Amino acid sequence: MQRNPFSIGQVREHWDKVAVEYDRINGGFGWTHTERFTTMQKFLPADASAILNIWSRTGNAIPFIRACCPHAQIENLEASEVMIGLAQKKYPQESFAQTDLHDLLYPDASKDVVVSLETLEHIPDPLHFLLECHRVLRAGGTLILSCPPAWAEQPLKLYERFCENHGEGPHRFPQVGEVLKTMRQCGFTIIEHRGTVLLPVGPAWLKRVAEALQQSLLRYIGTNRLGIRHFFVAKKTEERDPVWNKLHEEIIRPGLSMQCGTAIGLSQGTLVMDDPDGTCLPKPTNSGPIPRICYDASPEVQPDYPAMHTAIFGKPDPRSALLGTYKRIAIAHCTDEQVRRNAASGGILTGTLLHLLETGSITGAVVLKMDPNHPWRAIPTIARTKEEILASAQSKYAVSPVNTILGSLEKEKGPLAYIGLPHQVFAIRRLQQMNHPSVRAIRYIFGPFFGNELEGGSVDAFLKKFGARKSDVKDFQYRAGEWPGYLQAILKDGRTIKLPKFHANYLIPFYITENSLLSHDLTNEFTDLSGGDAWAPVYEERGKGFSLLITRTEQGDALIREMESAGKLMLKDIDEDEAVRMQSHGLDLKKRGGLLRIDRKRQEGMRTHEFGLPTPSVPLQRRCFEFILGCAFTFCRSPLGRLFADIIPHSVIGPLFQWFRNVWKRWTRGVKRAGLME
Repeated sequence: MQRNPFSIGQVREHWDKVAVEYDRINGGFGWTHTERFTTMQKFLPADASAILNIWSRTGNAIPFIRACCPHAQIENLEASEVMIGLAQKKYPQESFAQTDLHDLLYPDASKDVVVSLETLEHIPDPLHFLLECHRVLRAGGTLILSCPPAWAEQPLKLYERFCENHGEGPHRFPQVGEVLKTMRQCGFTIIEHRGTVLLPVGPAWLKRVAEALQQSLLRYIGTNRLGIRHFFVAKKTEERDPVWNKLHEEIIRPGLSMQCGTAIGLSQGTLVMDDPDGTCLPKPTNSGPIPRICYDASPEVQPDYPAMHTAIFGKPDPRSALLGTYKRIAIAHCTDEQVRRNAASGGILTGTLLHLLETGSITGAVVLKMDPNHPWRAIPTIARTKEEILASAQSKYAVSPVNTILGSLEKEKGPLAYIGLPHQVFAIRRLQQMNHPSVRAIRYIFGPFFGNELEGGSVDAFLKKFGARKSDVKDFQYRAGEWPGYLQAILKDGRTIKLPKFHANYLIPFYITENSLLSHDLTNEFTDLSGGDAWAPVYEERGKGFSLLITRTEQGDALIREMESAGKLMLKDIDEDEAVRMQSHGLDLKKRGGLLRIDRKRQEGMRTHEFGLPTPSVPLQRRCFEFILGCAFTFCRSPLGRLFADIIPHSVIGPLFQWFRNVWKRWTRGVKRAGLME
């Protein structure tokens, strides 16, 4: 179930405004209004001792609940503070509290019944709310929920055109099937679904006659989805770990995992990596309850970029909407030729780590190294020597969940440096805000630019073209040799197989991850400093690595100036416009394309990332281009597309892709740059 395009603040504002007229207006509806309470009574267990009444409004449901369960402890939750004030005057003996309709501040398995009438349509994240209802209910507990169906939007608008109403405020009436499906996915067993209020207007006796006919006959012959109100009554018959339930339903099932390993690293052994060469998703070990921090720290959970930017830089808006906040932008390379040749581009990240280690500023660095037992797989480690840092150099284009190391970092005294991709860095920054012990040793945060990650099948596809398999590999490097490097494998039989970097790029459209396509952060905006290839002919043609370096924090900027003064870095300052032109293809793919793809998923009713950023205004020509690009990715990532790539020899597909890439860049340069700066 998708999130709704409004906030709890907007919902609260509307109901605060109409609160004083709420009871008067609803009194005019008569039975149409009170039917929700009498139908609720049919499903209230008489022996319920702990009842949670969510969206309690001015307390009108309380007498109906008390009539069935006179001795129950009732907790009433309401979003509107004004509504709570009115309810407390009417029922001073009852308990009322304000809620954000998101997290329910009650222990697991603490309620017998949750009542939620006409609420779901006003909740910013209905899926999370239903998961919370499942969490707080005891085994065998009952959820009684009602809401209008999607088709009732137009009748409501027609009614409000001619009759007085308090309005619905920010809302989205959900599809009936959507609600039923989501409740089942959350772990509920549906015991009753009925459409009610078949005739919302007219004499009271006629309304009741129509309702009796609907409930006794019509709903059994195909009209159960009629009625402007629908009741969903469900039991919690399945015990699930509440944290895993949220991780699975909000992140994994809708395909939103960023595969950063955060939940696994914080799980204390309750989660492990499933399919490390493929999906790289967490799965439970069933060894105990999963800590809540696994969910709270995950970068997929409400990754609000303006809020994070405020926490780090003191204001919600970055200096540059394309590059993020920065102190300095420069073309740079390490003066140590060994470091420079061994790196993916100019060696600035490797050189910076070496400088920090040599000066005693850090005791180690969290980096990726190739797994000696699975040489094609990158795994996180703490590099503590020059040799270990040099061995960790170069990009690793396969999915590499570096944050699986978080559990072991709690024992580190540090200080440490950390290198990660944007989504991995976001999780580290979030944990720093929580003052979590797993990140207390981390003093410096650096990161490469993030163009793409490739699914594990990309390695199999590369090896297959040379008649090899993963079990044949002795050593594997994604950018071996001098810039721009080779995708290279050394086999156990002594053979070396490789493709030039620009030829190996043919794998990208066939194996790029969904996270790469939905990410909007190219330049790693929450680091102390970040860097990537300097994509400009003047640097590409020299055959040596040059980096585009961006310093962001005072700490990162001071560090680079210190290295420059020591002669360890060569830098040439450039302005923002030149940096944008240099990275225009990647920035367009991320800053416009990523947010357009998110918006398309949202419009299709799919759950997607919400970064707190507006969908960019782009020319029609760019939107048409995005449609063509989306079709190309869809075909290439399909089984047929991958089969097509497998049967073409590497001696053909590599050069062909490089030629096509150059032609494509020239053809699309105008489309990608048009309006980009705005």
